Amino acid sequence: MKKVAMTAVGVLALAGSANAQGTWYTNKALWQSLVSNVQTANYTGPAIDYGFPEPAKLIENGVTAQLSESLKALEANNGALRTYDTNLPITFTFSGNAFFGEFATANNSYDQAVGSIDFSIDGSLTNTQSLTTSASNYTFLGYISDSAAPISVRASPSSTTSVRVDSFSFGQSTSSLGSNVAPEPGTLALALTGGCALFGMYIRRRKAA
Repeated sequence: MKKVAMTAVGVLALAGSANAQGTWYTNKALWQSLVSNVQTANYTGPAIDYGFPEPAKLIENGVTAQLSESLKALEANNGALRTYDTNLPITFTFSGNAFFGEFATANNSYDQAVGSIDFSIDGSLTNTQSLTTSASNYTFLGYISDSAAPISVRASPSSTTSVRVDSFSFGQSTSSLGSNVAPEPGTLALALTGGCALFGMYIRRRKAA
């Protein structure tokens, strides 16, 4: 019975990993064609949180932007969200399974500069994407999860730069609407495979008895 239970746990873990993946987008029009109910934080401000005693957090139009360290400022003003410290990640949470942002990086003098930002979905070490930023423009990056469940994204700049966000949008992919009642094909296949395995083990144990 213990072996059967462990097999079931393994099947569930595989199903979870299948749901945790998605697709990254560099084409804004394509992302927009695949997502509905889009809400956008434009960061016109002024708003600032200096991060004391809790880490700084700003909420705008359904998007929560939060730092991981206290005593670090997070500001939204003049159409941009930014930090003042280099190498300081921002985590965005929202009630959707898709997002896109217009991102840039700034140097120690707070001037926009070429840099890079590493993105991670739900704290994953493998579901990641690196974005090279421009010294003159904001750069688009989007993502759509294969699962209908809400996601979060962490944006981590290179050690010599800080994050700037012109806008951040989120929504629900049109393919996942209503999927809470209809399992994804990959998840269904895993469940069926696991069910067959469990049934086979049950038959073998009955014959051995």
